[in-house]
Amino acid sequence: MTTYKSLIRYPYTGKTVFEFLTTKFPYHDPDEWNYLLEAGRVKVQDIIAQSQLVLKEGDTLIYEPIPGRIEEPDVDTNYSILEETEDFLFVDKPGNLPMHPAGRYRTKTLLNLLEKVYPIAIPVHRLDRETSGIVIFSKTEEGRTWLQKKFESRTVKKEYLAVVRGQFPKEVVLEGFIGRDLDSAIRKKMKFTPLEFEEAKSVSTNFFPLKYNESQNISLVLARPITGRIHQIRASLLFLGFPILGDKLYGPRETMFLDFVNSGLTDSLLAELGFGRQLLHAHSISYMDDRIGKQILIKSKPLAEIESFFPNYKDYVP
Repeated sequence: MTTYKSLIRYPYTGKTVFEFLTTKFPYHDPDEWNYLLEAGRVKVQDIIAQSQLVLKEGDTLIYEPIPGRIEEPDVDTNYSILEETEDFLFVDKPGNLPMHPAGRYRTKTLLNLLEKVYPIAIPVHRLDRETSGIVIFSKTEEGRTWLQKKFESRTVKKEYLAVVRGQFPKEVVLEGFIGRDLDSAIRKKMKFTPLEFEEAKSVSTNFFPLKYNESQNISLVLARPITGRIHQIRASLLFLGFPILGDKLYGPRETMFLDFVNSGLTDSLLAELGFGRQLLHAHSISYMDDRIGKQILIKSKPLAEIESFFPNYKDYVP
């Protein structure tokens, strides 16, 4: 199994090993972390660590999972191949399927599923576990390198569909900065602001309203990200006041995510979220393949989750 390595930085400097593990990796409960520590599966600076060891800035912590001990959650394995070329697989990913092994997900991932069919499947870019839609895998290392350069030069154009709370009024070109939200209790949460802040990166997204469902007070929005930052669309829509339906991390109440971690998707939390997962969907992707002089355009299949709120939505999506 994968060995996990963490470099200790603020805000974990001065914390004990046990405090660090239970805060940063909540997929194990505290009793499980105590068991793993006693089993010698955690090391700091290559020495088996005790739970109350105080971590220093720059320490390296290594965690070695016990094979088969983590019970993997159920996932949606119903992916489909939209198109296959000599170099690439254009995959339509369902909404509850992680891209690659991480956390509690070891074998139930899109990468593992593809590797059962294809000798080589290398992700060129990524989608969040709950985000559905188009993702590209390369069948060669050369293809991955070539297409990643396209992504880095921002010549790959992506479109996303998002179901958001409220009536999205008009086209918005949102430019600003995104970085870790140090005021949040949630380590991985990002924030968007118009003003630059420490360690933030520039970000730009165009948003277009497509349809409004008045009875449920939700809108279907098309997002065209210019930059490609982590959680860019989700954090930007929260800033605009239109959080994505079902988004636990960037919803109207930040503690939704903590409630989900602690108690799972309860009936009351599901009712508050409005949907079981974040309704963000990678709708289309396009780029010029200079090697063959052809414009590549791939679109996803109609998505039942969006259809349930906006029937025949593809009729008014560009």
